[in-house]
Formats: sequence, structure tokens, C-alpha cells
Amino acid sequence: MIQSHAQIGNLTYNAGEECYEALVTFHTDEGRLRVASSFHSPLDASEERVRRGLLANAMKTRNSSEGLRARLMPRAAQGPFREPPARSHPYDSFAWLRWMRAA
Repeated sequence: MIQSHAQIGNLTYNAGEECYEALVTFHTDEGRLRVASSFHSPLDASEERVRRGLLANAMKTRNSSEGLRARLMPRAAQGPFREPPARSHPYDSFAWLRWMRAA
């Protein structure tokens, strides 16, 4: 069974559409799933009402084939932390790129 919890981020009010908009992130065993969500409501709506509306819309979008969403897979176990190479010059970008490529 997949466990998940949701987090609402970057809440904005779109006055032209008269709705709240946010990016809702579902943290699951399969990774993070981010879903764009909107909820039509007046600006003076209660925080709890807006939160429930955004989550309901995100759940609906999550379970349908419509809407904008992105999935980030969980990170694989990483090796020990490597220190970046010492720079001979403050603008030695090529050494930094070689180090990043090796990571």
C-alpha cells in the first residue's frame, strides 16, 4: 500500500480568475508527485476552506489523466560526500564542470 502526505506550497491568489492557486506536493513511497491545483473562492475565504479545496482539486487531478504534474523519483543511496576540487583560479569553470560530470 502506498503511503502519502501532501504539502501545499507557493500559494497565490489569482484576482482575474478569482481563485487560489498552489503547487501541491504528494510525498509517496514512489517519490514526490507535484500537482498544479486551483480553487475558486473569494479572497476572504478561510484558510481551512482554501486548504481543503486545493487538496481536493489536487487529488482529483492526481487520479485523472488531465492536468499538470511532475514526478521526482526517490534518490538512490549515494556514496560518501566528495569535496569539490581546489580551484587554482576563482573562475576555473572547467575544473568545476569536470568535477560535476564525475559525480
